Amino acid sequence: MLLIIAFLLQGAFSVQFTFSLKSKELKFFGENIGQNSLIVGAFQGNSSEYSLKINIPTKKVDNILQYSHSLELQKFSFTTNNTQLNYQFCVHNLANSWMSFNFTLVTGMDAQDFSLLAQKEDLKPLEIHLKKLNGLVDSIELDQKEIEERQSIRFSNVSKISYKIILFSLITLFLMMLTNFVQARKLKQFFKQKKFI
Repeated sequence: MLLIIAFLLQGAFSVQFTFSLKSKELKFFGENIGQNSLIVGAFQGNSSEYSLKINIPTKKVDNILQYSHSLELQKFSFTTNNTQLNYQFCVHNLANSWMSFNFTLVTGMDAQDFSLLAQKEDLKPLEIHLKKLNGLVDSIELDQKEIEERQSIRFSNVSKISYKIILFSLITLFLMMLTNFVQARKLKQFFKQKKFI
């Protein structure tokens, strides 16, 4: 049962897909990755005529983590910093023909290599799985805290926006009532001048 749960959780932390690009085409992939997570991945093309850029897009300037080109298989690994950010993977086909790519991205406990730990501490396979599950539980707790923080930020933003909407509605209602009052007085004066009233 424990192995089944570990196998099911493993699929939740890894991404793998294939795609094609036309000649000179550029494609972006983004992933919102949590704090202090290990990221391991690879891009493999059917030719070496492409470039890969991994960056953190911001409003002012892009923070480029890795840029490489002219390799058929491009592997990368890095650890995220203390803030949860959107990481962007940019692939540019430099060839004069179509290219197909295979993209693999593994995060969290699945990205860690437990084989060295197993050799160093003389662990049995079941103990290795338990260490992985313990790490998964820790990463799930971290993700849950991050989600709660984002929810509280969104709730405060929604509260601010709703306050502004209520204030705008009250000001609009007051201006409409003032306009109606002024129009009614002008019409009353107009009808008195024309002696309709």
